[in-house]
Amino acid sequence: MPIISINHQLKKIFLLLFFSIIATLKYAIIDQLSKWWFKNMLLTKQGYSIPVTSFLDLVYSWNHGISFGLFQQYESLSNKIFLGLNTIVVLYVWKLLLNSPNYKFYIGYSLIIGGALGNLYDRFFNGAVFDFIYFHYKEFYFPAFNFADSFIFIGAFTVVLEYYKHAKSVAKKKDQEYDDVAAEAEKIRKLDEKIAEKGIK
Repeated sequence: MPIISINHQLKKIFLLLFFSIIATLKYAIIDQLSKWWFKNMLLTKQGYSIPVTSFLDLVYSWNHGISFGLFQQYESLSNKIFLGLNTIVVLYVWKLLLNSPNYKFYIGYSLIIGGALGNLYDRFFNGAVFDFIYFHYKEFYFPAFNFADSFIFIGAFTVVLEYYKHAKSVAKKKDQEYDDVAAEAEKIRKLDEKIAEKGIK
């Protein structure tokens, strides 16, 4: 019986790891395919840029910082530091994913990890991350980014939103439990009053 139980637990862990790997890798693969396609296309364009709309361009850009071009001024150290930090973050978020309380948390963590793995691949093999999406409006210029950055942002937003909803639901449940206890206590108090009145008479 204990052997069967252990085998069942191992099978459960294996399946959980397998599906979590599939869930995260698909986003990393989408990111890498998009980078490969846009990189090759932009190399053939004059100025390595394609205007899409009045506020959106596709550009050929290598980012030596982190997401959205942050900390590029520390190029000499950024690659090794952020390579290590990204690895630690991926492992930590993967732990959170395996303990997700519901499917929305699972999707959010999968997006974060998939995006991080996409950029991690770039940083490890190319020494920098390829960015190609560039938004601008009048004097406002948003740093170039890629699908991986978008996945990380959407995943983080999903997790924060779901955490807020989850916390609110737990608080509401506790309030309901408190109200039930208070209502029961009120019934007992009224019953005691009736008993006391009958006893006096």
